[in-house]
Amino acid sequence: PALVPTETRSVSRAALFLLLLAGGQLIFVFGSPYFTVFPTNDNALFSAALVAAFGLLALAFRQRPSLAHYAPPVYALFVAAAANLALVIGPLNRFLSATEPYRQMTQDKVVQFLTVVPVLVLLSRVAGRDLGWIYVQRGRPRRWLPFGLVSFAVCAGVMTWMVLSSGMSVNDLLAAAPWIMTFVVANAIMEELWFRGVFLQPYEAGIGWTGTPVVTALTFGVSHMNATYFESWVGLVFGAGVIGLGLVLAWAMRWADSLWGSVLFHMGLDLLIILPVVQSV
Repeated sequence: PALVPTETRSVSRAALFLLLLAGGQLIFVFGSPYFTVFPTNDNALFSAALVAAFGLLALAFRQRPSLAHYAPPVYALFVAAAANLALVIGPLNRFLSATEPYRQMTQDKVVQFLTVVPVLVLLSRVAGRDLGWIYVQRGRPRRWLPFGLVSFAVCAGVMTWMVLSSGMSVNDLLAAAPWIMTFVVANAIMEELWFRGVFLQPYEAGIGWTGTPVVTALTFGVSHMNATYFESWVGLVFGAGVIGLGLVLAWAMRWADSLWGSVLFHMGLDLLIILPVVQSV
């Protein structure tokens, strides 16, 4: 790469940036099973086509030395698309049986976790990468531990105050707490791996660090604009805020060389997001 003219490298990075941005939107927005805004949402054929397209594209790039640096980030899209396809197919959905709201919400999230996370880990290992490649490692606990614990504690305190202020009793909150905590743990680990862990290192190698958190944050934010528990205009505002949080979470993961600080922060944020669900029960 050092022998490639600067102008050529810039054009190459810009093209790859756009490819990765478009790929993220195709997977997490147009292919998402979480909402039905587009005909392609929750469509197994569309999701399978994305898996095939990104897989073949990564293989084609790998076979050409001049384009080989494109292969790892496109393979990351392949991994994410494969996890989305698994979620669309829903092999574990047969085990969803809970009817009580808290249990139903948590059981659904655990099933998503057990569907998505193994695919992300397995396909990363197939590529010859260790778990550190997707930030599942100890990293720098002196950085991520205080960052994660403080942010989680603050969010948990705010959530508790808001719930109790709204009229929910302490006993009801304690009864719901195990289900809420299981939900936020499963969701935070799954989303930090799926939206950032599998992308940050290959994207940084392809487009540099400056563009990497922007691409992942835009994908993260736009996909959350259609969260099913928000009305449309609120979803837009929420999604815009999530883009900013995506930048912070990506920075925190790289800064601490581990996903655990981001997971704790994400858990705290989910406690605040789950508030409308808690209050509606």
